[in-house]
Amino acid sequence: MGVLDTSYLLWPRKKPFTRATHDVWRPSAVAVAGPELADRVDPIRRLTFYAGLLLLLVKFAMLPELLSLLFGFNTYVLYIVGIPAAVGIIVSGGVRRTVAGLPAWVWISFACWMVLCVPFSSWKAGSLDLVKVFVRDDILLMLAVAGLMVSWRDCQLMIRAIACAAAVSVLSGRLFATEEAGRLSLSFSGVLGNSNDFAAHLILTLPFVLVFVYNSRSKLVRLGAALVVGYGLLMIVKTASRGALIALIVCAIFAFLAGSALQRMALLMLAPLVLLAVLLLVPSTTLQRIRSFSSSEQDVSQEALESTDARRYVLQKGIEYTLEFPIFGVGPGQFSSYEGKHNKVFGEHGMWHQTHNAWVQASSECGIPGGLLLLGGYISSFWILFRTWREASRRSDCRDIRNAVFCVLMGMSGFMVAITFLNFAYYFHGPALAGMAMVLRRAARYEFAHRGRGERQKLQGFGPTHQMVRQFRPPAMA
Repeated sequence: MGVLDTSYLLWPRKKPFTRATHDVWRPSAVAVAGPELADRVDPIRRLTFYAGLLLLLVKFAMLPELLSLLFGFNTYVLYIVGIPAAVGIIVSGGVRRTVAGLPAWVWISFACWMVLCVPFSSWKAGSLDLVKVFVRDDILLMLAVAGLMVSWRDCQLMIRAIACAAAVSVLSGRLFATEEAGRLSLSFSGVLGNSNDFAAHLILTLPFVLVFVYNSRSKLVRLGAALVVGYGLLMIVKTASRGALIALIVCAIFAFLAGSALQRMALLMLAPLVLLAVLLLVPSTTLQRIRSFSSSEQDVSQEALESTDARRYVLQKGIEYTLEFPIFGVGPGQFSSYEGKHNKVFGEHGMWHQTHNAWVQASSECGIPGGLLLLGGYISSFWILFRTWREASRRSDCRDIRNAVFCVLMGMSGFMVAITFLNFAYYFHGPALAGMAMVLRRAARYEFAHRGRGERQKLQGFGPTHQMVRQFRPPAMA
């Protein structure tokens, strides 16, 4: 077997634009010649790929916050894995591979628009700090995912990394959980500290663990993954997040409509068991808060009703500021400060709260263009994944791809519903999902083009065995 040429990974060749991006940016030799050969041919990309994989794990597992809690100081773990990943993106041509997809352009445009909004911000220094963090961390993560991962094997390792991150999050919820007013939350700051944010994070990451239930051949691994998913769902319910409850319902509806007949049957069989487990294991105060949607109902949670009124107020203010500042908004990250200074809710100031709606958060702080770009970033990623899942569903030899993309779509659908009630406009999840969508699409299209080719060649008489028979056939007897 000859060594395949993967030099394009270091310096990608310039080719005319074509819609078949998997031909322009085809995966490395790992997809067709084995990982050992690919690592020897292209060791630089492989080393930097693992740096990008670690960066993905560190971000989704929230390791900086967790390690700071354990050791009491900043471990700078993001710099340790982020700098090699950034170098690898530049050296291996990762930027060009990333910008070959539409979601990358949408998120880069969103970042550029945030920069344009800084001079018009109500607090320029605060907006500038937010923009720097978004570009340095979140856009870098998208480049690391879409630029350093090229083959289906890379995608499988990516899914495993996020599944491990989900397991770490569930373990963190077990070890560092606190309960206040019947709500589960974590004892450290960051994305996972808030109950609602923790629930949304689990809604997105737990389906990556579910991939092992579908694709793993080991019964032990499948059982372990199922236990992690089940315990994670119980944690989501214990957070008493009503937005997370709606997101879980959306996930269930998506799974029922898009799943196979076997998956639908399993969902119908497990639904009563899940409901019974919730009634037995979740405290009554938590269930009371979850069902407190209206003051007209009996036995409602007063805290939940006050939270609903506060969310309604900030949502109305977010829409008001969107219409008042339709182009540049009040400044990235400045809704709470602007609202607090220009309203009199408590004495001489406002509530000083965020909008609790990611889409209105972007539109009120970055104008209507910012809100549309944020929405476009998620929709373009979802559409690419949906097209990939639909093509994989039509093939009998791509069951692993179909199951993996199906789980990512399910988590993404619930996550998009969950952030409708959260302040996630500038978090890393959106750019990371864009990178995943692009690399899954690219790797899947390559697999679509090459899987089954050997079998077709054998059936047509061009397999290696047939060629050897033809080459060494003895001469005919005279």
